[in-house]
Amino acid sequence: MTSSDNTSTRRDVLKTGGVALGAATTASLIGQPNEAHAQTVNINAMAPTPEQMQAFLALPPGPVVMVNLLKFKADGGAEEYSKYGQKIRPILQSIGAKLLFSGDAKVCFLGNGDWDSVALVEYPDKTALIKMSQSPEYQAIHHHRAAGLEGQVNYAVVQTNSI
Repeated sequence: MTSSDNTSTRRDVLKTGGVALGAATTASLIGQPNEAHAQTVNINAMAPTPEQMQAFLALPPGPVVMVNLLKFKADGGAEEYSKYGQKIRPILQSIGAKLLFSGDAKVCFLGNGDWDSVALVEYPDKTALIKMSQSPEYQAIHHHRAAGLEGQVNYAVVQTNSI
């Protein structure tokens, strides 16, 4: 089976099986095709593990803000990711998501992190992100993300009134 066949098969499972059935394969759609998923969580990963995807799907209904901590590849990664950034905006708008903030990470004030950029994206609900990652429009631009990033950390954040 070729990489292209494998990717098509995963998309077919997602389209016919719904969000819950496709959760494990969506992790590989967000990441690179045929990417192996280790059981340990890397600090700088390109795709969620199946366990992380299950936890994401268990979030309560309602808006979710994705906090993206980005690390670019050394030679031209920021420029390549910028192409992805420009092309993702109309896709986000089409699903009701919006970029709340993006900026360069200048100084790690507390803790120990090494990020190049931070972006906050609000999705109307968790399924909007899943559907976006499955869309042909997203798949057509994903190569810019993969070519630009060494890795990233994403936090799915839901609003609470605890603070």
